[in-house]
Amino acid sequence: MSFAFYGVVLFFNYPAKRHFHRLLLPSLAFLVLCLAGISFSFLRDARNSPNHLIHFSQLEAYMGIIQNFDEPKAKTTANRLEIKMVRSGGEWVEAVGIVLIYHNGEQPLNPGDLVLIKGVPSQISPPVNPHEFDYRMFMEKQQVYHRHFLRDGLELLGRDSEENILRNIMFLRRNLIEHVRSYIPDPLSQQIAQALLLGQKEGMDMELREAYSTAGAMHILAVSGLHVGIIYGFFLLFFKPHKLSLSKRVPYLLLIISGIWFYALLTGMSPSVLRSATMFTFISLAQMRSRSPSIFNPLALSALVLLLYDPFLIYAVGFQLSYAALSGILIFQPFILNLWNPKGRVMDYIWQITSVSIAAQLATFPISSYYFHVFPTYFMLANLVAIPGAFLIMSLGLPFLVSFLFPLISDLFGQLLSGLIQGVNALIFSVNKLPGARISHIHMEWPEMILFWGLLVCLLLAFQEKRKNALKMAAVFSIFLVLWQWYLFFARETGVKTTIYSLNAGAAVDYFFKGQIYSYLEEVTEEEFNYKILPHRIRYGKTQHNSLKGIRGMNNSLLILLPSGETLILEERDYFAL
Repeated sequence: MSFAFYGVVLFFNYPAKRHFHRLLLPSLAFLVLCLAGISFSFLRDARNSPNHLIHFSQLEAYMGIIQNFDEPKAKTTANRLEIKMVRSGGEWVEAVGIVLIYHNGEQPLNPGDLVLIKGVPSQISPPVNPHEFDYRMFMEKQQVYHRHFLRDGLELLGRDSEENILRNIMFLRRNLIEHVRSYIPDPLSQQIAQALLLGQKEGMDMELREAYSTAGAMHILAVSGLHVGIIYGFFLLFFKPHKLSLSKRVPYLLLIISGIWFYALLTGMSPSVLRSATMFTFISLAQMRSRSPSIFNPLALSALVLLLYDPFLIYAVGFQLSYAALSGILIFQPFILNLWNPKGRVMDYIWQITSVSIAAQLATFPISSYYFHVFPTYFMLANLVAIPGAFLIMSLGLPFLVSFLFPLISDLFGQLLSGLIQGVNALIFSVNKLPGARISHIHMEWPEMILFWGLLVCLLLAFQEKRKNALKMAAVFSIFLVLWQWYLFFARETGVKTTIYSLNAGAAVDYFFKGQIYSYLEEVTEEEFNYKILPHRIRYGKTQHNSLKGIRGMNNSLLILLPSGETLILEERDYFAL
């Protein structure tokens, strides 16, 4: 209905171009997009299918097709199973759904394996502590609602007979991973090569991951626009599309599009690489008609197409960071670049990389602080190493992957690639060891994020476009940011709250009183502290605590003396996870 109304208004407005419709048309277009998003989200939500697994109350067994290779965990092996049929009430019926299965790994599973599992999968449980990572919601956005921990009851029935290009790509990727491991001897270099060239970061050494994250270079390990852009540029080395005739330009650009999407499939189709592949596809299509198309239209259109394909992509952190980073580069980088005009090619090159890093960091800082609570202090220094390093690794790595049929060539490229990655790793670790390498435990709520982005845009308009009203709006955004911080400060100073954490072992109690945290911790592991206690403290705004005294009573009860003069009495069931 709204789309039809929009079409009618657009039809009558087009010849006359009435001033009244300048506000009405954009408002209707925005309403149409919102309603389309709601409709597509409803259609794509698997729970709305009547034969989804979630609607079966009595299950005896289920049958499905394995979607991935086994992923080793600490104590089990994980995989994804796409449901095809379930046994309910003594008979088999068709069903749909995805189940995360955890098995002992004695029988390895491969994509396309048809398996029968006896038993009932359970719905993923919600978090039990405040602000703890919501794994259930995270998986729901991927349309996964169930998991099953198996001791036995798994039976391999055979192989799915249908041809599946994604499955074939998975086997090719596994062969290329084995190729990397065969010709790159250094374990850390292997992990970087697998992440940067093939998009596989599973099993990466925690120290290596922490080093790249602290240095602000983690983005080069997530296949994104940088990597797809290198693939795109690789094709342009041979021919320039704008110099070709239309009859030659169209097939050549179609070849580029095919190469980009093959690489996207090979690296696992992450949200960031989907954005990049879709955007470069639209740029190539635009080049078929125009020799210098605008970058903003392909960016917006790629987001629209991807969200029509999967509306739940908008919740993916990679999708958010990818579009925020590229938007920041397109909007802020030209202004930052013009602030200084260095002499010499080397300084000019360094300043261009630095301006890109600053622009991307400005746009992504609110999202990073919301999800990850850290800020890499030396991100500009790290990117001077990471971005050229990623380009060189990709330039050597792509021929290395293609040369898997030629052992002598693979050996040469493998040695060069291993040495290059070791050098990049050494520089990244050096940045990581600098004093104050990162600021931890920062957090932004969504009102702060909106105010921060609004302030940036207004400042840009004020100084670049010389708009006086934009400077006034920047002052308004600044005032609201200060008022928000004062609100949070007074809420902490006047609030009193007791939080009893649910743990697998030990006991943890936080008492928030007059802007301070008073805490009782007993036999709490570092892992449970970081995942179940620290997130709540970060949201509160403080992570340091004062210790509380506790006394053990009858039946293992716990008496804690609070600074307010009260005594908190806890039974054992109050602080142990069920």
